[in-house]
Amino acid sequence: MERMKIVTQRLSFSYQGKIVLHDINVALPEKRIIAITGPSGIGKSTLLSVFNRLWEESGDGKCEGRVVIRFAGGEIDIYGADCSVTELRRRVGMVFQAPNPLPMSVFKNIAFPLILQGGRTKKEIAAEVEAILKKAHLFDEVKDRLNSDARRLSGGQQQRLCIARALIPGPEILLLDEPTSSLDGKACAKIEELLVKLKEKITILMVSHYQDQVRRVADLAYELTDRQLARVW
Repeated sequence: MERMKIVTQRLSFSYQGKIVLHDINVALPEKRIIAITGPSGIGKSTLLSVFNRLWEESGDGKCEGRVVIRFAGGEIDIYGADCSVTELRRRVGMVFQAPNPLPMSVFKNIAFPLILQGGRTKKEIAAEVEAILKKAHLFDEVKDRLNSDARRLSGGQQQRLCIARALIPGPEILLLDEPTSSLDGKACAKIEELLVKLKEKITILMVSHYQDQVRRVADLAYELTDRQLARVW
C-alpha cells in the first residue's frame, strides 16, 4: 500500500482577493514524480509555493484549509502554529524555472547552506559538496572549476547546480517549477535522468508544460484547471 506524503484538505488560495485554488482535496504518494500541468497563468506555481509557504514572502495572499506532510519524524500541519517555516523549507526544497546560481563560486554555491548551519569542518563541507555534485551528475564537469563563478556555467549545468543546492540540506520533497523550460534537449535529458534517480529517496512535484516530458518521467499526472486539481493518470 502506498504511503501518502502530502495530504490537502479543503485547500484554497486567493491572491489580492482573486481565488486561484478552491477546495482542493488530494493525497500524493511519497517517492514518486508527480507532474502538475495546465494552462499558463492558472496557478501551478502558486500551488507549489503553498507546500513550502514561499508565497508568504510576497504577501497579499491568503491560504485556507489544511496541508499535512508526513515527514520522517511524523506528520506536520504546515500551516499549524507549531510549524517552523525555516525547518519546513529545509525539508521541502524548491528549484525555479530559470537557473539562479548565487554570485559566487561553484563550490560556495553548494557550501553556503552548510556554512550557515555550522558544526562542520572545512574537510567535511568539501566532502559533502563533492558528494552532492556527484549525485547531481555534475562533479565530473565542474571539478576543475569549483572556484570559478557559477554564473559562467552553461544553462543546463547551472540548473543542475541549483538542484544540487536544493538537495544539500537533505529535503524529503523537491518542488520543481518548469525546471527544463530554458534548456536545450541534451541538458533537458540530463535533468530528467537525474530526477528519475532522485525519486528513489525523495518525493518530487514538478510543474511542466511539456506533455512528452510528463510521459517520460512522471508516475502520476494532475491538471490544474478551473481552480481545481484533477487526476489525469
